[in-house]
Amino acid sequence: MTVQGSRKRFLWVAAAAIAAVVVFAVYPHVSRVSSSRRALYLVGNPEQGAELFYGSKQCGICHSVNGSGGRIAPELSGTKPSRPAMGWLTSVLWNHGPGMWRQIRQSSKTYPELTPQEMADILAFLYQSSSIDPPGNRSEGKAAFDEKGCGRCHSIGGVGGKAAPDLSAVGVANDPNTWATAMLNHAGSMVGPINTALGQWPSFSGNQMNNLIAYVSSTKSAGKSAGGGTVGDPQKGWAVFQSRCMPCHAVSGQGGTVGPELGPDQDIQLTTAGFASVMWNHAPAMIKEAKDKGIPASQLNATDMADLLAFLASLRYFEPPGSPLVGQRVFAERGCAACHGTKAEGSKMGPGLKRQKEAYTTVSFTASLWQHGPEMADRAQETGMAWPELQATDVGDLVSFLNAIPDSK
Repeated sequence: MTVQGSRKRFLWVAAAAIAAVVVFAVYPHVSRVSSSRRALYLVGNPEQGAELFYGSKQCGICHSVNGSGGRIAPELSGTKPSRPAMGWLTSVLWNHGPGMWRQIRQSSKTYPELTPQEMADILAFLYQSSSIDPPGNRSEGKAAFDEKGCGRCHSIGGVGGKAAPDLSAVGVANDPNTWATAMLNHAGSMVGPINTALGQWPSFSGNQMNNLIAYVSSTKSAGKSAGGGTVGDPQKGWAVFQSRCMPCHAVSGQGGTVGPELGPDQDIQLTTAGFASVMWNHAPAMIKEAKDKGIPASQLNATDMADLLAFLASLRYFEPPGSPLVGQRVFAERGCAACHGTKAEGSKMGPGLKRQKEAYTTVSFTASLWQHGPEMADRAQETGMAWPELQATDVGDLVSFLNAIPDSK
């Protein structure tokens, strides 16, 4: 079974965000030291991951993503990933493993084996799905339109204020990126009139912006609700960032200091509507700072916005850093050493885990956990051992520990 055409189009927005993730020198993610080996992250293809998820690996029979799939097990796109993102995905899969494996056995379905590349594709699909705007609520969008005073100046389908353009023309594009760029590009000319008319700059929170986009896109002239969108290219997004954003913002210390850092250690909104909210809420301060510093206001189009978001998302998809020393402690504290030995050298209870040739990546580590997980869960139940739960930050440390070159003693 393959993903239907409409779903594939929907997922293309997510697919492009990973395509060139390893090329960005602004956030080096390979650390080479004499005592350890560290591998490049195995890059996944979100679109291929969707094919596997809904197709041959049958994950979609139990789980849904953005409302598409089964209802037996939890929806997988509703939770914002914690940091580091790849460590979060690995720990969630591991912590919920025994329950999943038990369900698979009870259903008499074949246990889906996953190669490291297949695991990379599925993880990329799941991670990027969390950055897709959910469907907005049109009625709540109208309420936001009225509450924020938009109708004082703007009209929708000819109904409303006449001092500013009818917003239906933006909705016709059927693309949230077009809406986001229109708000950014015109914010400078709106600050004065809005403050005069309303007395303050209106801010958006929660799903208000997404709902507003749904309302604007639901008018007769706009047709169906927005949900398609421009496909983003992270490599082009890096070029957009350098030319438009870097005079004020930095990524991992590279760039300006007028505005906040936007690198992977910062918690920022990566959905189009969420990003639009942040930019709108801070528009007056951004415009003033840029003017005071003599920096020209940035103008973006829908493609620029999609590319920029794809770039920012890609920065959060690198191999998490870790320490071999901390990893050894985590290995013991989580109970792994009880079966696999203090230095992962192996014991009567479990095999050695140190890699002799190819170093682990988070993906290959996750694929190995998935492959051997059911057997480990059985052994834990037989011996009465509690199932060890991992934290997102554990994964990078564990991978670094297992990749550390064994002592020659």
